[in-house]
Amino acid sequence: MAKEPFVSHFEKVIDLVDRHERFLIIGHVDPDGDCIGSMLSLALFLGARGLEAACFAPGDRSDLFSKLPGAQTICSLDEVSKFDHEVIFAVDLPTVERSEGLLKPGSDIPIVNIDHHPSNHRFGTINIVDEYAAATTMLIFRFLSAMAEDEITPDIATCLYLGILMDTGGFRFQNTDAETMRAAGRLIELGADSYTLTHDFIYMRKYTTLKLLAPVLESLELYDGGRIAIMKITNEMLEKTGATFEDSEGFVDYGAAIDDVELVALLREISQDRTRVSLRSRDDHDVASLACRFGGGGHKKAAGLTIDSSISVAEEKILSGLRSLL
Repeated sequence: MAKEPFVSHFEKVIDLVDRHERFLIIGHVDPDGDCIGSMLSLALFLGARGLEAACFAPGDRSDLFSKLPGAQTICSLDEVSKFDHEVIFAVDLPTVERSEGLLKPGSDIPIVNIDHHPSNHRFGTINIVDEYAAATTMLIFRFLSAMAEDEITPDIATCLYLGILMDTGGFRFQNTDAETMRAAGRLIELGADSYTLTHDFIYMRKYTTLKLLAPVLESLELYDGGRIAIMKITNEMLEKTGATFEDSEGFVDYGAAIDDVELVALLREISQDRTRVSLRSRDDHDVASLACRFGGGGHKKAAGLTIDSSISVAEEKILSGLRSLL
């Protein structure tokens, strides 16, 4: 097995943990399974040591996450603003801009930046950033395995497994390598509830999810000989189906499943002048480079951004950007 390249970084993190008592854990906007799994696994690890931890991620999140171990540590912005933390963990969060002002590099509060996005800005006091890791929870698993494996409880293993499960698309995506499978196997040995996680987060669908899927698929348009697919979620769709945006998890993958499609965009209407966009690439096109043009970020094959314009104007901008990648 290859030598752990971040061992000196891990030792610095353990030193911070040993010298402090109150930790704020911040994730990215509209947190996914990897972000939530990263936050909760760290919160559980710290809590088991008798330390205080509060988790926060801006935006919306699925109700399913409330069933996870440690979910009670997820706080509102008002609650974390009053939390007198001494150290910040920023997980699965490539930039400081989307942290609701809680991340302030250069202040007296140390920031531990743990992430696997290539677009990460390395803003931390300690930066544990590996773009080749399948998930941020993979990096936390490596940290705990190196520094405190006997402290990985079944609850922590479950949260770590969730991140790997979701960021590999149920072990279907190209980032599913041998290290990923070894880590997943070890987490199951340590007590991760792999069956329940796969059942709840991969297999099961809410009724409102299926109701929303119909109009979203009807909105799908192909461009440039079928090489680009664009789908939309409007507030009108949400109102008519009784769904929420969280019900659309994974919808962008339907576009990527079409023969000959190379680039996919799913646009979500936030308001009349604000649109959130998820991007996917099936080939070697770098959608993170497009997301960065609009202040977003992510991975070469999966990225996200927000455009301050109507959904129709945002569609024109994104289509133009996707065409520039072809």
